[in-house]
Amino acid sequence: MPSSYKKNTTLDERKIKSQKLKELYPNRIPVIVEMSPNSTNYLSFIAEKHKVKYLVPNEIVMGQFVKILRDKMKIKESTALFFFINNKLFPMSSPLCVLYNEYTDEDGFLYIEFCEESTFG
Repeated sequence: MPSSYKKNTTLDERKIKSQKLKELYPNRIPVIVEMSPNSTNYLSFIAEKHKVKYLVPNEIVMGQFVKILRDKMKIKESTALFFFINNKLFPMSSPLCVLYNEYTDEDGFLYIEFCEESTFG
């Protein structure tokens, strides 16, 4: 399912934005983070308030980025979140620069989708 950022912004606009970000911040990765349409209402309420675009340092790993997102969205540690890139899960030790090099969209952004899963009943 296409991201809402992709729906609301043309391919050319996205390419220009990502290219400009990479030129201005060569040591950062342009990332789009969006909630999965399959998430619960609780998470939908929280996700509506968070920003979508992030500039992430090259050396950060997935686990560090997830911690930053949880803190910004004020999501409890007990809430089970899953983060997907191209519908695949990755270890929290995965460097985002490696994922970016392998899974960058044609527009120059790395798209990460997250959802909440009921894991305790």
